[in-house]
Amino acid sequence: MSEATYDIDTAFWGDRLEVNTDLLLKQHQDDDYLEKWVSKIKMRARNVLLNQLGIDIGLKAAEAHEAILEHKDELIPYRLAEAAVAGKRSYAITEVAHAKLDPEEVELCHEKEDRYDRIALAWLLFSQDEHNLELVFHLDRTQRKGFARMIIEHPPKLNGTNLKAFFSKDGLQEVLDEYEEKHNTFRKSHCAAVLESGGNFQLFIKRDLKPGFVSDGEKNTFGFEREWIVLEFEPDLKRVYICSVSPDIPLVLANRIAGKLFERSVEYVNEVISTDEGDIVGFLQQLGTNENGFPLVEVTVKNSGLDGSPQLRINDQSNDSIAPALGQLGGTFGHPLEVVEDIESIKVYHYKKRIKMIFEKLEGSDDKYVVRYADQPLNGTQRREFEQEMENEHGITILSTEKKHNVQ
Repeated sequence: MSEATYDIDTAFWGDRLEVNTDLLLKQHQDDDYLEKWVSKIKMRARNVLLNQLGIDIGLKAAEAHEAILEHKDELIPYRLAEAAVAGKRSYAITEVAHAKLDPEEVELCHEKEDRYDRIALAWLLFSQDEHNLELVFHLDRTQRKGFARMIIEHPPKLNGTNLKAFFSKDGLQEVLDEYEEKHNTFRKSHCAAVLESGGNFQLFIKRDLKPGFVSDGEKNTFGFEREWIVLEFEPDLKRVYICSVSPDIPLVLANRIAGKLFERSVEYVNEVISTDEGDIVGFLQQLGTNENGFPLVEVTVKNSGLDGSPQLRINDQSNDSIAPALGQLGGTFGHPLEVVEDIESIKVYHYKKRIKMIFEKLEGSDDKYVVRYADQPLNGTQRREFEQEMENEHGITILSTEKKHNVQ
């Protein structure tokens, strides 16, 4: 395969996977740069590449290095694939790999425990189907922020609407274009992909966020910083999960999409599921006595019991339980977990990550709270497991701390 025979689809690699193909090709023509690149390829990825190029994988490292360099032009698509997964979450790569590759292929890339050679997996995914890399790209978008959970409180009935036909890129693009034109935003929204997952429909929208520019020497190219918006609709559209940076426009777009389907105006609001104070107290007591499955590693309270009632934060940076320290403090000034309303936040250590949790008092109630957690640090599987664990073991339904608001 030569550079001339490998036709680089700039719309695919550049626009959809955000790979700078011009820069990559310039680097590829620099022999010193390419030699350094080849020398840094790790063993598992090197074996995958040797196999793809038809080179004996039994060669010693130095011999393999030279043999790979002899296939310079054939390396271009593999360098593109590597660039496409650069900066992507390992979870996104391994999830797509487990779904698309044979178990034996995945095992070839296994390093230890839950760690895999990312580049080896990327090259195997690319060699099977280059569009696998687009799945990695979109799955990675769902891990960048938490998902605000929104509902329509009194949703209309669907009346047998064909959802697969409705959730087409062309039809959704019309809704996006209509919004930008009607409100004269001077921005563009692009429906990049629609995926069906477990009956839900995931929409990936690339939208101009705010003016910006990139520099190339003395020249500036002006445009917009882009925002990726993920809207995940449940089959009846009663609920949508929104992952975005901006707090309002994504919700407006979700409202307009659902409104088109229902043929009437609808409005999603932040979902509220209350928990009795007694259930929260029981959960906190377990954390305070270190009887829970995961340690309490930080607590912040508004009223510390000290003179002047200053805010108090107790934190263990080694991720060990602070339960003993809380017990000592409680004997003198009152236990920091005693009054739920005084707790600003706690952090528990689970999945080798610190998970923040807050307790929002339900408006108009004396003894009910909404329990929220910062879901962004967790991957998709961990989020589902943690929510189920809290529900099954503590009787507490937890929601993301992410919220969205309608444009005023």
